[in-house]
Amino acid sequence: MSAVFAGLALGGFILALAAHVASLYGVDVQSLVPAVWALHVGIFIVFVPMIFQQRSSDFASDRFAMFRGLPLWASATIAALFAYAFLNFFLPFGSGMDGSPSIRDGAFVLEQKGRLVREISETEYHARCAAVLRGFSGHWLLFYFVPFTHFALRRKEPSSGSDA
Repeated sequence: MSAVFAGLALGGFILALAAHVASLYGVDVQSLVPAVWALHVGIFIVFVPMIFQQRSSDFASDRFAMFRGLPLWASATIAALFAYAFLNFFLPFGSGMDGSPSIRDGAFVLEQKGRLVREISETEYHARCAAVLRGFSGHWLLFYFVPFTHFALRRKEPSSGSDA
């Protein structure tokens, strides 16, 4: 069963990476492929089983246990993805994100909590949609990569009992 979850997590990671890279180039992926948001739900398909599997071991008592048994490159990648996801999500908020792109009565607009902020051009609408997806897809990278490493790369820890 671990191979199935590893394959799903790797597939999700590859799709999330493709969406993320496209959004970095300003591509409004959600307008081209509305199903891209299924990746948001897909993380639970691989992340939740990983959590349940970890809860059945000593992971609950050690916050760094997710790194134990992984190759060094995988642990380093997880740490880098964590930092990247944090910065990728929060830096745009400091740069004047004054609303979410939306279409209201056929016009491209920015809304904030359901209130019209201003009308925008179609170009700005697509650029802002790309930025929104970029914020989420940065997290998807982390939430698919961690289960992939758990199911595909983790070495079994030797048992703590003495056999001699």
